[in-house]
Amino acid sequence: MERQSANDRLPANIHRGVALFSVGLGAAVSLGSVLWVGRHNSSVVLVLLFTVWVASPFAGLLLIYRAANRRSPARQRVTWSQMLVISLGSVVLYAADVFLYHPAKAAGPFLAVPVASWLFMVVWLSMSGYFHGEGGGKTTALNSDGKR
Repeated sequence: MERQSANDRLPANIHRGVALFSVGLGAAVSLGSVLWVGRHNSSVVLVLLFTVWVASPFAGLLLIYRAANRRSPARQRVTWSQMLVISLGSVVLYAADVFLYHPAKAAGPFLAVPVASWLFMVVWLSMSGYFHGEGGGKTTALNSDGKR
C-alpha cells in the first residue's frame, strides 16, 4: 500500500487557492511591515526601494505559479508548497522583527529575507526540475518514498 503525502490528499483546486491566498497575505503583511518600520524614515526613496525589494519575491512567486500551469501535476504541487513556505516564512520573520525584537536597526530582515527567498526559489525549482525528470537529459523521477 502506497503512503500518500499531505499534498496528495489535498484537492488540487484547494491547494492552489491556499497557495495564492498565502502569497497575497504574505505580500500584504510584508509590505505593511516595511512601511510600519520605515514610517519614521525621512527618505521616501529609501522606503520605496525597500518596498520594491520586499515585494519582489512575491512577484517572482506569481510568475512561477503562472509557469507551473504548464507543468506536470506533481511539479504544480511542488510550486504551490513552495509558495506556502516562502510566504508564511516571510510573514513569521517580518512579524517577529516588528512585534518581538524591535531592533535599533530594523533593516536587516528586510534585506536578508528577500535574498533568502530568491535563493530558496532557485534551489527549489532546480531540484524539483531535476527530480521530476527535467534535468540532465536523464529521468530521475522519485516516488513519494524517495525511490526511483
